Amino acid sequence: MNNFFLFKDALNVATIEDFEKGIKALNDVVTNKDKSNDTFIRYEGFWCQTCSLGNFYDIPRQLNKEYINLSYKLFDSFVSIPFDIANETEFDTLYTNDCNGFKGFDFSTTNILANRQIIDLESFSDFKNNCISQIAFDTIQTFWDNREILFPNLVFCDRVWNQISHLSISDDRFTLISQKLKRLDSFTSLWKTGVFDYKNLGLDNSPDTPTRVKNTQALRTFDCPGIGKKVFSLHIKWSFGREFFRLYYHPHDENCKVYIGYIGPKDDIGF
Repeated sequence: MNNFFLFKDALNVATIEDFEKGIKALNDVVTNKDKSNDTFIRYEGFWCQTCSLGNFYDIPRQLNKEYINLSYKLFDSFVSIPFDIANETEFDTLYTNDCNGFKGFDFSTTNILANRQIIDLESFSDFKNNCISQIAFDTIQTFWDNREILFPNLVFCDRVWNQISHLSISDDRFTLISQKLKRLDSFTSLWKTGVFDYKNLGLDNSPDTPTRVKNTQALRTFDCPGIGKKVFSLHIKWSFGREFFRLYYHPHDENCKVYIGYIGPKDDIGF
């Protein structure tokens, strides 16, 4: 779980225009949060606190019309907690085993570590990627349990667990699988609209021919969480020694997620 605390000392900016820019950047971040893993929180007494521009409750009235309602709505979307977190130690003590960052407009006058500062979409993405890279797993089970955190842009069909559960994380075959998934997840994070551009994925992958798909449709139809049964055609190809592997995936353009239907030896696919 990722937690982001609205840090009042990082809301100290010189002008109302700077505050408006901060509101816009913060709104972009909140709009792009992962609802299942990202939680934005603030002190329950936030509106009564002050910054360089005055009382937070009064500031929206000084903003241009387009930012007034946005600011109220934005700050009220944060989950209220009864603690005004002052530093990293307090944050990590309150939310142990989570990845905790601070949200604000300008951290130049604070003591918050640079890698904990979130001011825009870029720093938000960097923070989350750093958190993912620090997740440790020592078994294939813990890898599977953390799959939604490790690969936030991928959705694994239930049958995939049976295909990889026999592997050890020290197995070179697992290392190759993990590498392919990381690349696919990273590429998918850039996909926002339109058709999935598999040709620029950077991996050896292609769709099966229409004839082959038609002749084996029943075998390649997998039940996907939340979207039902889908026919899989696109697949990533690689080899380990003389053993050939395939990873079948389905890009779903309604939510811009990629669903994983099969991971394993080519000979075991069944179609």
